[in-house]
Amino acid sequence: MKKSVLKIVIILNVLFLSVAGLVSLSCAEKGVEVGDTVVLTADVLAVDKATRTLTLKGEKGKIVDMQVSEVARNFDQIKVGDKLTLSYYESVAVYLGKPGTKPEEDASLVATRSAKGEMPAGMVIGTVDVSSEVVAIDKKNRSLTLKLPEGKVVTTKVDKAVKEFDNLKVGDVIHSRLTKAVAVSVERK
Repeated sequence: MKKSVLKIVIILNVLFLSVAGLVSLSCAEKGVEVGDTVVLTADVLAVDKATRTLTLKGEKGKIVDMQVSEVARNFDQIKVGDKLTLSYYESVAVYLGKPGTKPEEDASLVATRSAKGEMPAGMVIGTVDVSSEVVAIDKKNRSLTLKLPEGKVVTTKVDKAVKEFDNLKVGDVIHSRLTKAVAVSVERK
């Protein structure tokens, strides 16, 4: 998990440095959050119960086969003509913490699924929280050196559009939260 968290913190901090230029952070309690939701729907064209495969036709007419895990409850209730809806949400929130705060990392996952006998549905929400400490600032080359929770140090360039760069100080802490959520449901037409 540490390697994936390391990759995520680097991505989140680069996102911060890209996004922070769009919104001014006037105090340590304020931050920036960017998120979006995508909703896809598809008609069920075929159901192969032996292989747990659905053949779906999307809104633009594209046809795809989708293998459904045993974890998905009530697969046997899906019929040709049903409509599958998939909603995907992702957000990144970034804010400055109090100087001297120790870098941290945390992750959580919540999953639900429909009860036995109901139409198939489920949802998964995951979050990763990571903070990194500013350990060096190179104003001339517009770069930050950040200390990650496990002690690794990385350096990243900061775009000129990021006005908050000029206000950062060694010891500041950048907190980042990545949230992803996926919901799937099947409905009768």
